[in-house]
Amino acid sequence: MGLCFAGSLSHQAMATSVLVADLNEKEVQISTDFNGASLLLFGTIDREISDDVVIIVEGPARDIAIRLKSRVGGIWINTESATLTNIPSFYQISSTRPLNVITSSKSLEELQLGLNHVPFTLAEDSAISEGILEDWQAALIRNMEKSNLWNQNSDVSIRKGVLFRSNISLPANVLPGNYQVRILHFRSGELIAETNSVIVVRKSGLSADIFEFAHKYSPAYGIFAILFAVFMGWGAARVFRR
Repeated sequence: MGLCFAGSLSHQAMATSVLVADLNEKEVQISTDFNGASLLLFGTIDREISDDVVIIVEGPARDIAIRLKSRVGGIWINTESATLTNIPSFYQISSTRPLNVITSSKSLEELQLGLNHVPFTLAEDSAISEGILEDWQAALIRNMEKSNLWNQNSDVSIRKGVLFRSNISLPANVLPGNYQVRILHFRSGELIAETNSVIVVRKSGLSADIFEFAHKYSPAYGIFAILFAVFMGWGAARVFRR
């Protein structure tokens, strides 16, 4: 699996501001024994005392099925289920200070900043009450955090008043695809500049061949996986009989 930074960060000024950023490595080769990668994002701003920087990295979207278990007749069974669509498979947001200190709750919601403001869409065929959905949204956040796929921190540091830096940590279980990068410059709680780019995560080598085969020939891959599992089970059984 290969990782490369697509293009250079472009400057989009919303006010009189200088916002420049880059990565220490624009390409990272990831083999089948990939255990994660750490990229350093750094840059400069024309900073005043009230300025802050927020960095968001969002991975390709996916659908996640959620199920609610209830006790029926002394047995725990799935009684309700729903599918959340367009959920970021990876979400890291880093800032110079806690988000609720940087700007207002209204701005955080409008800009969709923070784990609690990641948009959730319910599939049309899902039937679940709003209260229960909120509980499962909270559970989803906890699960994604435990998997190191979602992370919110205040690790962006500013040095000498103008230079900022932050680490982008990609765990071993990231999905291939495009990772959207947003860098926001706040002043006195107002967004004054933003720059955007894309990190492209690709599979390479043997893992890429397997991944491509599995997607192009899904039925054949499924049959092969079943036969392989049966063969391995049969082989293990023969070994233990001896």
